[in-house]
Amino acid sequence: MTKPSHDPRHWPLAFKAPLLVAGFMLVVSVVMTNALLSRLRNTQERHLAAMSTIYLNGLAAALIPHVLRDDIWEIFDTIDRGASLESGFGRASIIVVDAKGDTLASSDPKEVPVLSPQGDRELSFHGRSTLIVDADKARAFARRALVYQDRRVGAIYVDYDISHLLRERADVLRTLIGTNTAIAVFLAALGYWTIRRMLKPLRTLSHHLDLAVAGAVQPIAPGEVESTTPEFGRLFRRFNVMADAVNDREAIAKELANEERLASLGRLASGMAHEINNPLGGLFNAIDTIKRHGDKAPVRNASLDLIERGLKGIRDVVRATLATYQADRNPRDLSPADLDDLKLLVGPELSRRALTLDWQNGIGRELPVPASAVRQIALNLLLNAMQATPVGARVGFEVATVEDQLILSVHDQGPGFGPAASALLSGGGRRAPVGDGTGLGLWMTRRLVHDLRGRITVEASPIGGAAVRVIIPLTAAEEMRDVA
Repeated sequence: MTKPSHDPRHWPLAFKAPLLVAGFMLVVSVVMTNALLSRLRNTQERHLAAMSTIYLNGLAAALIPHVLRDDIWEIFDTIDRGASLESGFGRASIIVVDAKGDTLASSDPKEVPVLSPQGDRELSFHGRSTLIVDADKARAFARRALVYQDRRVGAIYVDYDISHLLRERADVLRTLIGTNTAIAVFLAALGYWTIRRMLKPLRTLSHHLDLAVAGAVQPIAPGEVESTTPEFGRLFRRFNVMADAVNDREAIAKELANEERLASLGRLASGMAHEINNPLGGLFNAIDTIKRHGDKAPVRNASLDLIERGLKGIRDVVRATLATYQADRNPRDLSPADLDDLKLLVGPELSRRALTLDWQNGIGRELPVPASAVRQIALNLLLNAMQATPVGARVGFEVATVEDQLILSVHDQGPGFGPAASALLSGGGRRAPVGDGTGLGLWMTRRLVHDLRGRITVEASPIGGAAVRVIIPLTAAEEMRDVA
């Protein structure tokens, strides 16, 4: 199971795309929310300024005659009657000053006594401004100059509560945040579901590719091909064509590999017959001798000894052949004798081509690698080396263990490996050479080495030709055997 990554670059597309959509929605929501709140604030302040203007104009018309007469009681009475605002503003705080800026009357005489100076209040309006909104204090401050016949006779200052307007802004903000968040979450969930459905064919294709790594390529079921979109349907059909082609090629490769093994056995058959016929002739001679002179103990014992040695030789040849070419249904560990038996199999070919075999088997114990696989690797390389080596030359075979590795080397005095043969051994030619007629033994060797988690190197041989070295890790082979 893959561990989740904190790097966004490694997140699955089905998660990144909805997250990106949600992020865009949040950005748009923030921009729209700021624009709406700004528009709402401007609208509220514009309406507030219009209301303040109407209110102060009416209040000024009622106050100017009393201000001209310095009739403070009438001013108080007018302020008291005009202090109650409508539209949810509650009771306003009103201050009326004379031309010098001293207080004539106020709605709260204790807070603002008569004749108290209000110059600072005038300076807070910054010139011609008639309305100040203080959101922190939830208050609005307005002023209106009292002018009679182009002469300023005083001013009115009004202070009223605007908390209900701020609550309206807060309600709108909460509504926008809640609505935008719900839309973003809904779209993200919808996007996740949609993209998961869109990527389902890719998951199907990826699953079949994973199965292909583990074994044979499995075609996609016809029902899945027909139920998907036309684009993925074409992709699935092409994958199935490829899967059938690969499976056919693998089947042909296996069949040809088996035929190659039988062909190599056929090439050795004449030599095997010679190896068996020689002791058989001696056996028949010994039997004739026993029939004629069996009553003589020395002759009988010598003949029986000859028969025993001849039968053992035949047994060894047959055992070596069967061990190499029989199906490996019960894998066993490699022993030194498994490799020594190969000398019997390649002996006739060596004799036919007058080759000299330098044999060094450095294995002194059983090793945890499949005996049949290693024998097949060694035999393929030996046959290839003998075929490449000129008549009367030498072929070398060395096998040893170094630390936790089995190292098997085959040397020849031939012209060396060509690019095609090197590619087959190194893995550059990954397909079996179906129809080529040559190189299947090398391809089989590479496949066997790969299954054992080993590697192959091709070098120049110290005896003049090519040297193929196979390195198989014993620990990996043992782990594979335990798992199996």
